[in-house]
This record gives sequence, structure tokens and C-alpha cells, in this order.
Amino acid sequence: MEAERLFIKAGSGKGCKVPLRTLIRGFKSFEVPQGTDRVARDMFRDCRRMESVKLPATVKYINACAFAGCRSLPSIEIPKSLKSIGERAFQGCTSLSSVSIPQSVAEIGPSAFQGCSSLASAEIPPLKSIEVSTFSGCRSLSSISLPSSVKTIGRGAFSDCASLAELSVPASVTTIGDSAFSNCRNLASVHIPPSVTSIGNSVFQGCSSLQSAALPAGITSVGAGTFRGCASLTSVSMPSSAESIGENAFRDCTALQTVSLPGSLKSTGENAFRDCTNLRSVSMPSAESIGDKCFFGCRSLSSISLPSGLVSIGTAAFSGCASLSSISLPPTVASIGDRAFSLCTGLESAVIPKSASVGKEAFPARTKISYCGDRSSKDEGSGKKGFSLFGIKL
Repeated sequence: MEAERLFIKAGSGKGCKVPLRTLIRGFKSFEVPQGTDRVARDMFRDCRRMESVKLPATVKYINACAFAGCRSLPSIEIPKSLKSIGERAFQGCTSLSSVSIPQSVAEIGPSAFQGCSSLASAEIPPLKSIEVSTFSGCRSLSSISLPSSVKTIGRGAFSDCASLAELSVPASVTTIGDSAFSNCRNLASVHIPPSVTSIGNSVFQGCSSLQSAALPAGITSVGAGTFRGCASLTSVSMPSSAESIGENAFRDCTALQTVSLPGSLKSTGENAFRDCTNLRSVSMPSAESIGDKCFFGCRSLSSISLPSGLVSIGTAAFSGCASLSSISLPPTVASIGDRAFSLCTGLESAVIPKSASVGKEAFPARTKISYCGDRSSKDEGSGKKGFSLFGIKL
């Protein structure tokens, strides 16, 4: 490669064919010779003392890991001739505070600026995609403007960007990858356009300042861990197209008080709303199954209307919902999992289908049970036939 063929001329005029990157490891500044068309792979990698690099106007490519680990490099002027920035090109350049990427750049590789913890701003050219982990760990990045050409935001593209406060996803975007904005703990607002048809898992996990979110029409599932740990989230709007809520999707959303689930919903995953300690009411017009520990630890939940058509309630689905005083299950329910309503210390009464299969310790012993169907509706304790207490069939 061009840069690897460069060498220092000794006084004798003979070529010293040691790779240039080895010779300049201790340099503080370097000027790439005129006529060079690329910065070779690993060219300045781990040149930890390097404070200044001047690139000629002829450079068209910055190859993979070219400046990776140059932790003393505060800035670099990228020529307007540049066409691409390779994978991990500036990874770990912890002193790099700003970068202006020319409009000529058509491709930026995965993890190109990952771990550039001082990077406060970046101008992004009209790319088609923001690749995997491109700006991950850029914890000083407070704002970012995405071009209208972007169609895909890759996995972890902006994860751990702790200073990012707001984000507007352009209308061109159709896909947001897993963990794209996870742990952006200062992200208070985000706009997701209707063009987005696919949102990955854990996209906003750990965004503890996010107050509200509206998922666009066309989304058929809320991915696993999408809003997990969003402790400031008070409201979320789900489209009528959503059919499933993934495991841990809203776990530990401690500020969430009310939830209105769409009529298209078929299933909620394991731990979907676990430990949403301030969740008071849930509207669930449709669902076939409620996953294991779905509402586990929702101690403020006092009202939930379960839909007709519900078939199964998972293990410990409502365990620890101490504010529930009564529950009425629709006649379609065929199975109630072990400990489904255990630790519901305020649960005084429950109406369940006569034919439902009831798991171990499904209800507290003090709960009075009534049956829907042909059986008499007189109250019975939860220790009657069909129930078990401490694993012992009664």
C-alpha cells in the first residue's frame, strides 16, 4: 500500500525499509507527503504522542484503524477529496473534539469514531447508513444532525453517547438497529418518523432521561428491552399495528403510570413491565397471552382490564402487585401459571373460568375465588379443589 512503501531516507541515500508507522511511533506531528492517495491501514495506529497530522488534498481514502488509538490527537483537517473512512479509523482518539467530514465521503465504516470520548460535534455527509457502533462511546457528543439520505441506523451506532440530549430521526430512515441509542442517559426527547418500519431490541435501553416516546405506525413489535431502565418515561404511544411486546421491553420504567395497549396486541413477553413500580392502570383491549413475570413487582397497579380472547397467564405474571384488590379473568383463559398472583397482598377476590388449569400457589390463600361459567358463583378460598398451597395439592 502507498503509505507502507514510504520510508525514511538515511544519510547514505539507501532506503530504510522499516514500515513508516514503526518509525513515527514517538512523533508528535507528521505531514503526509503530497501525492499520497490513502492513509494506509494501521498507519498511525497507537501513535499515542501524535498531536498533529496534516493530510494532502490528494488523499481519497482513510483505511481501517489508520488513526486508532491516537489519544493525543485533538483535531484533524480532512481533505475535500476524501471518499471513504474505514472501519475503526479513529477509534479511541480520546482527545479528538471535533471533526468535519466532507460531503464527498460516501462511506464511513463500523466503529469509525467509537470511543472518541471528547468528540462534541460531527458533521455527517449524505450517507445511506450509519454503520454499527460508528459513534458509540462518544460521551461528549451533545447533538447530531443526521442527513436526509440515511436509511439505516446500525446496531449501537450512538450507544453510550451520554451527552446527547435530543434527536430527530430523518424521514428517510426505515430501520433502527439493536441498541442504537442505548445508555444515552441525557436523551430527553426523540422523534421517530412514520418511515421507520423496523426497530431493534434495546434501542433506548438505559435512556434514563427519556420522558416520552411515540412509536410509528407500521411497527408490528416492540423489541426486547426497547425501553428498559427508562426511569423518566411517563408516556409511550404504541401504534395500532403492534402485535407483540418483547421481554423486558418496559422493565424498570419506574415513572410510567398508565399504559394503553393497542387492540392489535397478541402477546406480551417475559418481564415486559416488570418493576414498573408506579404503574397504576393498564388498558389491554386485546391479547392472547401474558408472559411470565410480565407485571411482576408493579406494586401500584390497582386496575387492569383483561381482554376477552386471553388464553394464558404466565408464571408470576402479576406477582407482587400489592395494590390489586380484585381481578376478573375472561372465560377464554385456559391456563393460569404458577404464582401468577402470588404476593398480591391486597387481592381480596378473583373470578376465574371453571375449566382453567391453575398452577401452584397461583393466588394468595386469603383470596376469595368465584367461577365464571356453569359453576356456582359462591365465594371459595384459593385452597379449594384445583388450587395448591406451597406445592401441596388440595
